[in-house]
Amino acid sequence: MAEAATAITQHFRPEEAPFIQLASDWIRQSEDEYRTILTPFLNPREQYILTTLVNRTDDLTSHFDGGVSGAESQRAIIAPAVYEIDQTAFELAVLEINYPTKFTELHHAAILGALMHAGIKRAVVGDILGQDQRWQIIVDSKMLTYIQQTVTMIGRVKITWTVLPLTQAITAQDDWEETFTLLPSLRLDAVIAATFDIPRSLAKTLITQQQVRLNWVTQAKPDHTVEVGDLISVRKYGRVKLAILDGYSKKDKIKALFHIIHR
Repeated sequence: MAEAATAITQHFRPEEAPFIQLASDWIRQSEDEYRTILTPFLNPREQYILTTLVNRTDDLTSHFDGGVSGAESQRAIIAPAVYEIDQTAFELAVLEINYPTKFTELHHAAILGALMHAGIKRAVVGDILGQDQRWQIIVDSKMLTYIQQTVTMIGRVKITWTVLPLTQAITAQDDWEETFTLLPSLRLDAVIAATFDIPRSLAKTLITQQQVRLNWVTQAKPDHTVEVGDLISVRKYGRVKLAILDGYSKKDKIKALFHIIHR
């Protein structure tokens, strides 16, 4: 597996090498011990890398679940192909936030910030779901008590938590739109310009001014290559995810399918 990890690393970015090694260790453990391995929550790019690695093995499969349909952050189970996996194996739970809705509003960033400030790692928290004034989070079920006892304020708002079954998770307001685009290249500035219909010079400026995050990390290099599964967030414009690459057009443009949310 070490040799396989080295070989596959050549097809991904240098900064992704630590995750590739971690995923390779999970795969090796599943193979050697012939058992299931449950991962933390993974972002779409990590899910793509893990799937690619597992698909290189003969006897393992990967399964993903984020608690709700279309979840962005999902846990994975790596398992021998003969194993049957059900949702309970992913150890997911729902926490709903109770707060005085008549006097205040909560926002995604404030909720995530409160969790991180409490020392709760992103890897144990899945999607944050909002609908009207209701807010829920999908979490690792082992973290329920800790979160309830530790996070009692979001900003200046006092809160409590209610544990709910996954069947009572709210439906997040999904504003993703599918867009088919022809690209001159997979440079970050080219992708942003094409998907948000702005000048390439403006896209480059947004990147160099650190207004762009790639897979939740600020990316300041306009020539950074975008790959399948990448999630790009552009301040004041929205978010875009590269879903599919479909070859080249007759004029050598890259054919790509994106999912976009406009702000």
